[in-house]
Amino acid sequence: MGLDMYLKGVKYYWGFNGQRPKEDGFDVSGHTIELGYWRKHPDLHGYIVQTFAEGKDECQDIELCTDDLVKILAASEAGDLPHTEGFFFGESDETDKPHTKTVLEGAIKWLEEKEDRVSRSVIYRASW
Repeated sequence: MGLDMYLKGVKYYWGFNGQRPKEDGFDVSGHTIELGYWRKHPDLHGYIVQTFAEGKDECQDIELCTDDLVKILAASEAGDLPHTEGFFFGESDETDKPHTKTVLEGAIKWLEEKEDRVSRSVIYRASW
């Protein structure tokens, strides 16, 4: 039990005129990759929920654009993440910063990559 936090990248394929990638004989409309994972970093979770989900914390998907990711990275680097508590959430500490920076910078770079007939989105989701 505890706070598990996932940052996922989703690729959507469009405009292939019947030439989409196939899997098991069926068209693939998109796929998901794991861009990052945190275990018990409640301050980061609290910042994302408060800033990008109007404080609604129901383990829902929260879509983040490049500007959102840049804002999260800046807040983390500046130490501006709010102290957040929750049932079995654990504690955030300074050792979370390097991993958070690596994940967010990688997600920003991934999101900005361009491919023909592919759109990308980044989704944050937590569970506990």
